[in-house]
Amino acid sequence: MNTKFTVEESNLICIFAGEGKNEVIADIERALPYLEDTDMAELSHRVIGKLRDMTDTEFGELALVEAE
Repeated sequence: MNTKFTVEESNLICIFAGEGKNEVIADIERALPYLEDTDMAELSHRVIGKLRDMTDTEFGELALVEAE
């Protein structure tokens, strides 16, 4: 699988970077109830979906660098 993440999606993953894909998903899901911005909630759901479609190996191969 060749999942492409936007800059915003990559930044979100970097914020919640953890030990593995499932930890990142769980951390983002825990934050969802506190998001008041609908765009941020939509971004979070999109990232969760893309992460769930990846294998752990694919996640481990991601070269995520937080953009400034």
